[in-house]
Amino acid sequence: MNLDSSNNNADWAQQDSLNRVQLGMFKTGTCPYGDHCQFAHGIGELRQMIRHPRYKTEVCRMVLAGVVCPCGHRCHFRHALTEQEKAMFLLKLVFKL
Repeated sequence: MNLDSSNNNADWAQQDSLNRVQLGMFKTGTCPYGDHCQFAHGIGELRQMIRHPRYKTEVCRMVLAGVVCPCGHRCHFRHALTEQEKAMFLLKLVFKL
């Protein structure tokens, strides 16, 4: 790893200039990759996200444990409880005490 600050600054400047060139191409509406680009260039090119058939069908274990899930909205499990699940959760809490 190079710790020389002048080289690090040069690397940042080069990276910044690359980002500006790419941003400039985006602003002008041209892409150097054209039809071969791997990214969508508009809403019409976006693909539907395919999810597993059981996605968010089971309750998150963290929620069942009464803990905030660190995954938040990205969690693959449900965070909302049905009325029956809420009742079971409360019963478990009461009998746990």
